[in-house]
Amino acid sequence: MATTYVIIGAIAAGTSAAAKIRRASEDARIIMFDKDRYISYGTCGLPYYVSGTINHMSRLLINTVKNFEKRFNLKVYTRHEVTQINLEDKTLAAKDLESGKVFTQDWDKLILATGSNPIMLDMPGLDSENVFALKTIDDSLRLKKYLDRITTPDPSAVIIGGGFIGLELLDAFLGKNMKVTILEKTSQLLPMFDFKIVEYLHNYLRDKGINLLTGEQAQQFITKDQMVAHVYTKSGKKIPADLVFMGIGTRPSVDLAKKAGIAIGESGAIEVDQYMQTNVDGVYAAGDCCQCIHNLTGRHGPYNLASIANRQGRAAGYNAAGGQDSFEGTHIASIIKVLDLALAKTGISFKEAKSAGIDAGQIEVHYLDHAGYYPGAEMIHMLLIYDRKNGAVLGLQAIGRKGVDKRADIVSTAIKAKLNIEDLGQIDLCYQPEYGSAKDPINILGMIGENLGKDEVEFIDTEELGNLRDEGRDLFLLDVRTEKEFSQGHIEGAVNIHIDQLRENLGSIGLDKLIIIYCQTGYRAYLAYRIMVQKGYKVKLLNGSYLSWIRKI
Repeated sequence: MATTYVIIGAIAAGTSAAAKIRRASEDARIIMFDKDRYISYGTCGLPYYVSGTINHMSRLLINTVKNFEKRFNLKVYTRHEVTQINLEDKTLAAKDLESGKVFTQDWDKLILATGSNPIMLDMPGLDSENVFALKTIDDSLRLKKYLDRITTPDPSAVIIGGGFIGLELLDAFLGKNMKVTILEKTSQLLPMFDFKIVEYLHNYLRDKGINLLTGEQAQQFITKDQMVAHVYTKSGKKIPADLVFMGIGTRPSVDLAKKAGIAIGESGAIEVDQYMQTNVDGVYAAGDCCQCIHNLTGRHGPYNLASIANRQGRAAGYNAAGGQDSFEGTHIASIIKVLDLALAKTGISFKEAKSAGIDAGQIEVHYLDHAGYYPGAEMIHMLLIYDRKNGAVLGLQAIGRKGVDKRADIVSTAIKAKLNIEDLGQIDLCYQPEYGSAKDPINILGMIGENLGKDEVEFIDTEELGNLRDEGRDLFLLDVRTEKEFSQGHIEGAVNIHIDQLRENLGSIGLDKLIIIYCQTGYRAYLAYRIMVQKGYKVKLLNGSYLSWIRKI
């Protein structure tokens, strides 16, 4: 008798599981349930459909129900909610959300791919017509329709939360000439990044006219005519709002599993082993609803990325069908587009490394995405995290207009391969003036790692320099850029001696002070460092140099 596989959820993990089961067994009976009316669509593309960058909703549909059923010989019930799972007799109850009818479905193997739900503030006015979240195609249709009919002069939008989706919607809101305010309760947007990188984004958004309020929380909605008119913050600010977007984040959808007696992990997501099996034999979970291990920190959590969900769904489907594929965990690689900027992160941040008890170091580099003599080169600002004890590469964060994804992907691969920072200097990467440099930014990071390993340089981070200045420490700040560069902006109190005039001017610099050297990006400062340290001066190189001090794109 054919084995019956039931999958709850039909977006990324669920459809990946179904396809893998079918490839493993042509005789399998596969049944899928989803509350949505659409399946297998590109949720990450929803903000770009709202903005009009993606011009038709159909482009987001990877599979239609009809095509998916035909290709994989299975049954999909859309607009059906599974309301109860019975583990003893291996049945479940499913409710048709259109007719209200409930029926029972038997199963031999069960895969939970129930995803996650947007976090919504529990306050009066939440159900107003102009309050939005963005998780499904229907959400995007509703938001786009509302934006298209706004006629208010100088309309305003309030984004609550500084996460990915809200920032990705800036294109849509600014495209409607809306005045945008972002409320973020922590001290920075994108809290999973280090502030060193996010500060570039803060400065960029403020230059674009975005009202960025960090350390702020929405406390109350003031409604008028069944619409939110203002958002009050805990600090007492009153912000006009023609539109409110909830971008606080998501929670794993686990109520169904929890009610059935399936174990929930400390992270709040479904607990699974390396084979995606829950604590119940024959029941698997995949995607946003389940937790997995972070390979660098050892911590378990749900990591809401389509790439992870697809790999988990594939493993869950294969193992449910009798295989034994291990999902090996993740070190996470993600990227976000904010207007014309890209921010990428792979591995762990410096603060995450410290929280995990790792003795981490950091290297800041600013480098063009391709050869500077070829037109169109753009600066990438990068922060590499490494283990001081063994040099292991732990993470990279980068921001820029071009080439950010390429460098993050290289470092992500390096983390998987367990390379150290010096290895980055030896990686063979494609070079052609339009696409790269003879020494790629990744190679530069590796060469700096080599210098650190040979004790040929000692860095001081911008935060440490700021603290020493606040304490009144007697320092000598040496700027080795040109006089023109210096006149266009410099660190207060710095003395300008161009690198090419440094040797003949060493006598004007005392040996009794700690000397902090910087240039624009670090190369000339490093040359000055090597000159001065060999002459007996106490010197440190400012990590990332002047561009790290001002943090401007």
